[in-house]
Amino acid sequence: MRSTVIVTALGLDRHGLLARVATTIAEQNANVDDVSQTVSNGMFTMIMFVSFDQSETTMAELKEALARTGEEIGLQINVQHENIFRFMHRI
Repeated sequence: MRSTVIVTALGLDRHGLLARVATTIAEQNANVDDVSQTVSNGMFTMIMFVSFDQSETTMAELKEALARTGEEIGLQINVQHENIFRFMHRI
């Protein structure tokens, strides 16, 4: 079964942040389906739609790996299931 999660990241901008997050996602056998990033006043923000097959990884494993990466590179990274994200941000 395929799952989609929303990965958000926030922190001070520096080179290679998108690459590090995307590499962690790939290492967890997940796929970046869409990404949007902005740098404003030295702050990096990013939203990714990430999908994965639950037989290859779990949301918990992905969250744990991204938390480790976030600590290493100074980003606050959050992972939410797509349904929760959509519910919280509906108008």
